[in-house]
Amino acid sequence: MKQSLIMLLVILLFTTTSFAGNGIAIVKQIEGDVTVKHDGEISRIIQGDDLNAGDTLITGKNSHVGIIFHDGSILSMKENSFLLIKEFIFQPIEQTFDFKLFLKKGTILFESGKIGTLSPDNFSLEVPEGTIGIRGTKFLVEVN
Repeated sequence: MKQSLIMLLVILLFTTTSFAGNGIAIVKQIEGDVTVKHDGEISRIIQGDDLNAGDTLITGKNSHVGIIFHDGSILSMKENSFLLIKEFIFQPIEQTFDFKLFLKKGTILFESGKIGTLSPDNFSLEVPEGTIGIRGTKFLVEVN
């Protein structure tokens, strides 16, 4: 009885986390000029906005943004950066995971969430010089 109640709570937690918003991540902190390119259109973002796979985040001079993905991964992006969210799938009940980012230019600090624990082989951060994989960790990347 106790184990089934715990399992139900875990499933509800993952389900709530997966569907917390319409997107795959939420903007938690923003300073300065930060825009998102979505379906060919560029618009300013504000705290609380949802982000989706296919979005490109762009930070201007003296700007930064902090986002949290639905698996709990945290990404902080510094000024003059360009980051494409290529793919994000977090379906723990089905054991389906995929997380791909491309940092064209700039600096990010990344701390992996549940995907880094449950399926680290399904995460990659591409940079012009190569690809970074994770094993459940925190790292800083700078691309000039």
